[in-house]
Amino acid sequence: MKTNFIDLHCHPAMKPFGKSFNKTPGQNTSRRRRKESIWHYDPPRIIDKIANIALTITKFSQADFSTLSYGGAHVVFASLYPMEKGFVLNKMGNNLPADLLKNLVMGIGKKRIDHLQKMTDYFTDLEMVYNYYRQLDGKVIQLDGQKSRYKMVNSFAEIENDPDAGTDTVYVVLTIEGTNVFNTGLQLMNIPVNEAEVMANIDKVKNWDKRLFFITMTHHFYNDICGHAKSIGGISESVHNQQLGLGTGFTELGLKVLDKLLDDSKGRRVLIDIKHMSVQSRKEYYKLLETKYASENIPLIVSHGAVTGYRSAGEKIIDNQNTYGLFQDGDINFYDDELVRVARSEGIFGIQLDERRSASELELKKAGKRISRRKMLFHRSKFIWNQIQHIAEILDRQGLYAWGIQSIGSDFDGLIDPINGYWSAEQMGLLDSYLEKHAFNYLSSPAGKNLKSFNQISADEIIDRFMHDNAWEFLRRNF
Repeated sequence: MKTNFIDLHCHPAMKPFGKSFNKTPGQNTSRRRRKESIWHYDPPRIIDKIANIALTITKFSQADFSTLSYGGAHVVFASLYPMEKGFVLNKMGNNLPADLLKNLVMGIGKKRIDHLQKMTDYFTDLEMVYNYYRQLDGKVIQLDGQKSRYKMVNSFAEIENDPDAGTDTVYVVLTIEGTNVFNTGLQLMNIPVNEAEVMANIDKVKNWDKRLFFITMTHHFYNDICGHAKSIGGISESVHNQQLGLGTGFTELGLKVLDKLLDDSKGRRVLIDIKHMSVQSRKEYYKLLETKYASENIPLIVSHGAVTGYRSAGEKIIDNQNTYGLFQDGDINFYDDELVRVARSEGIFGIQLDERRSASELELKKAGKRISRRKMLFHRSKFIWNQIQHIAEILDRQGLYAWGIQSIGSDFDGLIDPINGYWSAEQMGLLDSYLEKHAFNYLSSPAGKNLKSFNQISADEIIDRFMHDNAWEFLRRNF
C-alpha cells in the first residue's frame, strides 16, 4: 500500500554499508540480492516481528531503497552517521562473543564493528559513507518491472523540475547526525581534538558535490562540541556510558563550529538540527538566534523528535490536560515552549516512529502486545496521533497555525524500536490510513471543536500535511 511521503530522518545506508565490510568496504552494488546493496530488500518475517516485540531487536531492513520505493517515498533526508565509538567500545568488551551480541542488536556486521573499534578518524569514515551513496546516485534499476532510482539533490528546484519524472524516483537530501564526523569525540582512543583539522573538514563537506542540508550538533556521546541529552536507558544504560558531557552546553570549539556551519557567505549554509542536544545547549543556541543571528531567517529543525507534554524545562507543569500522561518526559524530548519556537521560526518537527520515544510507559502498557493486526495498527498509531494533536493544541493556544510543523522523522534503520505494526517505510500507507481515522475522531470531539476556526481543517488535510506537505513546503522555503 503506497502513499506519497517525505521522511526527515532515516538511515538507508546504515546496514548495507556495514555489510560491505564483509567483502569490499564501502562498495555499493545494484545487485539487490547482495546484502551490501543499498537496494537490498529484507522485510521483517514473523520471527523478526516476534523478536522485536519481545526483545526490541530490529534485525530487518526498514529504509533500504526498495522498501522506500514500495512504501511510496517521495523525498528522504538520508542521515550520514559514522557510528560512535561509545557503541562498540564499552563494558561488554571487544571479544568475539561481545562483538556477536553487538551485531545481533545493531545488524551492521561483525567486520564493520571490528573496523569501528580500530578506526581513528571519523571523517574518513564519513567520506566513505558519502561515496557509498554517490556510487549508485541516479542509476536506474529494475524494481519489479518498474524503472526505479534514487537521486541525490542540491536544491528544491532539482526535485520540482526533474526532467526524468517518468522514472520512479526517491529524492535524497543529505544530512549528518553528529558533528563528531569532523573528527572530534575520540576520547576512547586518547586522540585530542585538532581545531584546524575540524575546520578544514567542515570546509570539505560544505564543498561536496552534493549539498549538506542540515546537521545534528551532537548524538549519543560527548563530542567536544556541545552537551548531549540522555538517550540510552534500560539494560543498555549499564553497558554504554553517556555521562561525559551529559547536560552541558557548547564548548569554545563548538561555538566556532556552529558559526562556520551557519556561515552563508558562499551560499552553503548548513542548518542546525537540535535533536540530541542537551537542554543547556538548546538554550544557548536559541539565545544565539535571538542575538547574533537575529537579523537572519534561520528555522529550527527537529529531525526526529517527540514531546514531553511539559510547559518548559524550567517549569515541569502540564498545561494541556487533553494529552496528560501520554508522553515520555526525558529531556531528549521537547517542551511546549520549544514547539512554539519551532513554529514561529517557520521550522519543522519530525515525529520519531520509535516506541521508546513516542509514548509513556503507561500508554505502552495500555496498548499491550495485541495480536489482532487491526487493533495493533489502530492503538499503536494513536501514539503518533497523540504527538500531532499535542503540538496542534499548544500552537492553537498561542494563536498560531496548528498543523504546519508536524512531519515524519522516522529514524528507520537508526537502531530504533519501531512502533509495532509499522515496522518499516513499507507500512507508511497503513500509517496514513489509521492516522486519518484518529484525526477524524478528534475533529468530531469537543477538544477538536474547541480549536480556533482557522485550525478546524479536514482530517485528510491534516494527515496530508504530516505525511508530505509540511516537509515539502519547508524544502521549498529553505533548500
